[in-house]
Amino acid sequence: MSKIIEKDCTICDQQNKDCCKNCFKIHEHNIFKCLNVEQLDYLMDKKQRIQYNPGETIIKQNTSSTQVICINEGIAKLYVEGAKGKNLIVKLVGKGNFITGGGLFNGNVQHFTIAAVTPVSCCLIDSSRLSKLFTENNDFAVELMRHHAVRGNNLLKKMVNLTQKYMPGRVADTLLYLKNDIFKENPFKMPLTRQDLADMSNMTKESLVRILQQFKESKLIKTQGSTIEILDENSLLSISKNG
Repeated sequence: MSKIIEKDCTICDQQNKDCCKNCFKIHEHNIFKCLNVEQLDYLMDKKQRIQYNPGETIIKQNTSSTQVICINEGIAKLYVEGAKGKNLIVKLVGKGNFITGGGLFNGNVQHFTIAAVTPVSCCLIDSSRLSKLFTENNDFAVELMRHHAVRGNNLLKKMVNLTQKYMPGRVADTLLYLKNDIFKENPFKMPLTRQDLADMSNMTKESLVRILQQFKESKLIKTQGSTIEILDENSLLSISKNG
């Protein structure tokens, strides 16, 4: 079960009561840098910090979009729920990621689901406060629109790759994304299931397992339990490029 942490939580008390604002300041993709102290205080007021266990839903697709999410710790998966129980994981989100749920400027409805992969700690912020600051601070509005544009471009690129590449190219993309963008180390411990990897690559679990075995036999990767090591990144890049 998810657990609500009080607004002035232990972590904040140990550092200072502005710890969330400081996290915004140091993150490389900070979109709140254009807000002044009063505006940050307004945004942080009434926020909730919540911990989710692996597998718990943070945002549910097609529900009302009343909150935006700031991930403090952990990894979550962002996915679209399709017909007949088929899901498509479009990205993973981790520490420092800011997620609006897709409905902030589009009908106030969440357009995808977010679920915890590992234990996740995040802050839930009232989306109406974000919308108010959007109308009051032009620089912040530009940053927020840029954030949405980058996310849209990344999703478009993801869709093109999933529809135009053969399955080995899609699996290579997934492995390189995990190594270089998410875990940023090699080898890396995999918290995702084989079904999750299949949902990231737009294929069945059986097809994914078969291609991973082919990569292992070709000495491109090595697996041991939940750990994956990429042995030949250049070959994976070539497979990705050639689809």
